[in-house]
Amino acid sequence: MCLAFGIVFLSSCSNLLFTSLDILRPAKIAFAPEAKNLLIVNNTITQPINIGHKSQLLNEKEKNVLLVTDSLSIFCLGALKEELDVKDFFTTIQFIPNSKNTGSDFNKVYNINTDSLKELFKVYHVDAVLSLDKIKVNDDLSEFYINENSSYLSTLEVKFETFWSIHYPQKPEINTIQFKDTVYWESTSYYRRKAMSDLPYRSDALIDGALNVGQKSVNRFVPYWDKEDRYFFNPSNKLMRKGIDSVYVKNWKAAIGYWDDALKKAKSQWLKAQAANNIAISYEILGDLDKAIEFASLSYYTMGKLTFVDYQTFNRISEYINALTQRKNDVVILKKQLGE
Repeated sequence: MCLAFGIVFLSSCSNLLFTSLDILRPAKIAFAPEAKNLLIVNNTITQPINIGHKSQLLNEKEKNVLLVTDSLSIFCLGALKEELDVKDFFTTIQFIPNSKNTGSDFNKVYNINTDSLKELFKVYHVDAVLSLDKIKVNDDLSEFYINENSSYLSTLEVKFETFWSIHYPQKPEINTIQFKDTVYWESTSYYRRKAMSDLPYRSDALIDGALNVGQKSVNRFVPYWDKEDRYFFNPSNKLMRKGIDSVYVKNWKAAIGYWDDALKKAKSQWLKAQAANNIAISYEILGDLDKAIEFASLSYYTMGKLTFVDYQTFNRISEYINALTQRKNDVVILKKQLGE
């Protein structure tokens, strides 16, 4: 349920091999498991053209810039829907692009009122409504002169704040969420005009940023797959090598058997630590996180007994224990999110 693995071994040094694992991560803000049919609603007020856009050009005072941003919510939600469609998490996904918000104060966050929600659930026959209630952007265009190499630097930083709410038909409470995202561009040149012209047009940058926010928000609302690397030791010991041979054919139980024999027979603490590390990864792939943590911890404490150990290696096993502990906690959350 929580792990799909693909074995692509690459040698980073003579006795260290790695594999890339696909790991399922829980959403930050999850929908109720029974929510199979989703309606995405644009409930935003357009940001006024004179708010949030500044330019600081070389040797000039900071200036406010007028910029139209009325389409940002549509681009953001369109990208969100497109990514959700690919995830195949919901049975159906519907989208209302034109804003339902009738408020007039951009500085306020207006949730969809109760009567409007009842109408939406009745008309669209959905189990949940995801509403974008506000999208705010602050963008800064700046110029600098770099004395060290006599060049010009132009930067464009776009910061987004999005305010969301999740609604259910028979639940009066509202789940509200706020996210912050930043998109950044920079350009350098010996010519001032070129440094500036190599940046994207400001209006295009805002659209690209809104699309980016929509795409990133998907993994905040539904579980997603993430890649992590795991490192196997491959010393010249015969039992250790036999374990690696079993890994190539994905026979994890056989690999554990060989490495367990190596662990019990080893006179060297370093060999014991390497064997325990490999066993931990195999148990993780088999889905036994408790055993994985047990052997990763054994590897860590065995390394601690050594007079000398490479810091990078010692730090890697420490981070691996933390990753396994986080995965164990994630499993509990994932079961709730997936209704298991």
